[in-house]
Amino acid sequence: MHLLDSMAIGSGMGYYSLSSVLISHSKGAELGSISLMSNILRELITLFFAPILVRTFGKLAPISAGGVTSMDIIRGVCGGVIAVIYLVLSKTFCILRAGVFFLL
Repeated sequence: MHLLDSMAIGSGMGYYSLSSVLISHSKGAELGSISLMSNILRELITLFFAPILVRTFGKLAPISAGGVTSMDIIRGVCGGVIAVIYLVLSKTFCILRAGVFFLL
């Protein structure tokens, strides 16, 4: 697997249908399926382990685990102030991710 393919798969950040369809059209169904599964697993890990991450590493830890769609989990576990930080960071990741898809 090439580096750009890995970057595209990892840059889905919670947009299950969008990233998997874009990758499927540009690189094939196999990589699109891997992208879909990685997004679903990332969301499940965040859902189940966010409280443990908060207790172990602090309130900012679940931000790195979840994608853009994990806002409700982050708000519920970490509180409103952290949710605002999460919102700003997730939008920054969206802008950066757009650059990765242009490289494909």
